[in-house]
Parts: sequence; C-alpha cells; structure tokens
Amino acid sequence: MISAVIVSYRSAALARHAIETLRREAESARLPLEVIAVVNSGDPAEGEALRAHADVVLEPARNLGFAGGLNAGARVARGETLLLANPDLVFLPGSVAALHDAVQSNGLLAAGPAFWWDEAATIFQPPADEPCPLDLCRRQLARRDRATADRLFRRELRRVTPAYRAAVAGENLRASALRGALVAVSRRTLDAVGPFDEEYALYYEENDWQHRLRRLGGALVYVGGAHVVHKYNQSARTEPRAAGWFAASERRYFTTHFGEAGVRAMADLAATPDRVGALAPLSGPFPAEGVCGPSAIAISPSPAFLPFLYQPLENTAEAWELPTEIVRGIAGSRWYVRHFDVASGRVYAEGALPSGAADTLGALTNPSPA
Repeated sequence: MISAVIVSYRSAALARHAIETLRREAESARLPLEVIAVVNSGDPAEGEALRAHADVVLEPARNLGFAGGLNAGARVARGETLLLANPDLVFLPGSVAALHDAVQSNGLLAAGPAFWWDEAATIFQPPADEPCPLDLCRRQLARRDRATADRLFRRELRRVTPAYRAAVAGENLRASALRGALVAVSRRTLDAVGPFDEEYALYYEENDWQHRLRRLGGALVYVGGAHVVHKYNQSARTEPRAAGWFAASERRYFTTHFGEAGVRAMADLAATPDRVGALAPLSGPFPAEGVCGPSAIAISPSPAFLPFLYQPLENTAEAWELPTEIVRGIAGSRWYVRHFDVASGRVYAEGALPSGAADTLGALTNPSPA
C-alpha cells in the first residue's frame, strides 16, 4: 500500500486537487492508496472540506509545522511506500508508479520526482542542490555584480540541462538533494533515519532529514519518469511569518550540520550588499535576430537568475507566453525572464515581469531586447 501524507495549511482547494490526481494515478497503476491529510491551520472548515477526499484527516490542536505534520501523518500511515507531500501538487501520468518502484526496488534511499510549474509540463523546475557553505558562497558571489551572476548562471545551467534531459527521457539520476514538496520513501528507510526534526517550523526540514539519510550511507534518487506539477509557494506566500521561519530554519540547518564554517558563510552572505540591481520591465517582442541555435527561457524571482525555472523553446519565431495559470499564481510578486542560448548561456533578452494583476497576460509576453 501507498500512504500519502499531505500537510495542508489554508490550502484545502489545492489539497483536494492533489488528492484527485493522486487517486487517479494510483488507480491507473493498480496500487492501493490511503491519503492522510494533516490540517495545520486550526480551521475546522479546512478539515471538513478535506474529509470527503482523504481517508484520514488529522486536526492537531496547534500548528505542528511541516515537519511535525509529516511526522503525525507517518505515525498513522499503514503503507510500505510513503509519499510526503505539500498540498500544491498535481500528479501527472505514471508519476505514482515510478516513485513507488524507485523506493521499493532498492535499499536505503529516498526519491523525488521531476517537477514542473504548469500542468502542460512545459516549464521545468530543476532539481535541488545540496545546501552547504559553498552554496552560500555562490549566493554571496552572485550579489557582487551582474557579470559574476551571469557566470554562476552558466554554471547552474550545466547542472540543469542534464536533469531536464533525464526528465524528458524518463531516466533516474543520483541527486545531492530532493525538493521537499514531495519525497517518496519506504517505511524501512523512514524508520532507519528517524522522524523529521520538528524544530524546523518550515523550510530545511527535508534537507536536515536527507543529510541524516546520507550520513547513514543512503542515497537520494531523482526519478525522471515521475512528472509532478508543483504550484510553488502557494501556501507560504500568504503567511507573513514565512520569511522569519525561513531565516530561522536556514540558520539552524547550517549551524547544526556545518558548525563554524556554516556560521561564517551565513555571516559573509548577510554582510554582502546586493549590487546586481533590478531589470527594466518587459515590453515588445523577442528579437529573433542573432538566434542561431537552441534557446530557452529562464524564469526567476531574482534578477541574478539564481535559482531559475527552465523552458526550452522549440520555435523562436513564435511569441513566447507565460501560461495563464502561472500568471495568476504569481500575481503581486516580482519575477524576471531571460531568453538565452542554451549552449553558451548568451543572453538575447531579459527583463522584469509586471507585478500587477493576473489579467495583464499581454504585458507578460515577448520580452524586449537586453
């Protein structure tokens, strides 16, 4: 049996859709499924909204945090395969079977899917990389100037493109980290590593758990054949405490696992001013001139384009558009778009998306030349 533990926080509508697609995929694969919804909001209406969709609804008396919610769900789960999940997911064909096979056919490991941003699976969310002091150093360097940020973007591109090819081909890769939106694990692996650390209110709880797994000799596997949509930050973006939780969790993770090196790297990052600067808003069409090979789009919340989402372009003569579902999801926040050459990283065009209402789709397409 597969047990899916979904931790919901003011996200009943998202969780319902996730459960619907999860059940469809489990039924298609002929895999028994139980769904455990952990409602962390303390809102009885959210629990009631999920009662008809989940097999078990847990409503703790307080917000347990994501780690605590996963632990509570795992304690009552009966399955040998556990899917530990956010509510803002959509399971695409073959995803549940591929994750189940990955964790049940091997030893001590955890597995994660290939994530996409849209339900048409056109915008790719690259796999996570292990958070470590070197990662903080790269983030520090990316703040120095645009030239340095562009060099780091090209470095990251060399990591992203093989992962994208593996997702398209349905291949598995060893990973240094898995995104916490969905991690698949066997019961024997979860018991060996132990529960998630509930001192992490939100963020980095999955990195801490994965770090402990790897110290035991376990592996992390990126399952390219498991395609899942992650709608990205839909719960946390409405929570004013999320930024504080992130900062506290980041400090706990780096000091716990890296000691003085982690403390120094965090201090250096905090002391480095961001000199990259914002980009001008987008307007006008993509320039088709000078595009002589495969090109792609990078979409990022940072003007340094670290991190970024990735979309190869099949035809640069056609106007590129951000899917309507994404426009609605990011309304009110600042995002940036870059059109670039895949082989060299050369930038053809880049700029800021307007941060206004979701009905401005026309303004979000066709960036102007850089």
